[in-house]
Formats: sequence, structure tokens, C-alpha cells
Amino acid sequence: MPKPNTKVAMQDMVNLIKDSIPFHLDEAQMCQGECLGCSKKMLEMLDAEISYWQYSEQSPSLKDLKKSRKDEYSNL
Repeated sequence: MPKPNTKVAMQDMVNLIKDSIPFHLDEAQMCQGECLGCSKKMLEMLDAEISYWQYSEQSPSLKDLKKSRKDEYSNL
């Protein structure tokens, strides 16, 4: 089975993240209990990164995939 190209791999990662993280929550649902960091800001930052790669015409490099994977999955 051939490995996917970097554009397909990035799109697969974007889809996995969008399916796994509740971007649709409003602030009241997101900000409950003790605040250990701003979940809202982290989700906004992650959503911006995801949106960039989802709609980018640019093909990501392996370095971009590795960086995005590290940055995005560390927030899960």
C-alpha cells in the first residue's frame, strides 16, 4: 500500500482533528470549573491552523506535517 502524499496526509490529519475536538462549543460549555489555561484561545488557535491547511493551495512539506502533528496533538 503506497503512502499518501503530504497534501493527503495533512487533509487526513485535519479531518481527524476536526472529528475529535469540539470546536462547536460555546464559551459557557468550554469554560467550566477551575481555569488552568484558556481553552477558548487554544481552540481558536488550533482552528486557525486547521483552516489554513484545509483551504491552502500550498502542499505541505514533511516538516509541516511533523510540526502540525506535534503542535496540534499536544493540545488534545
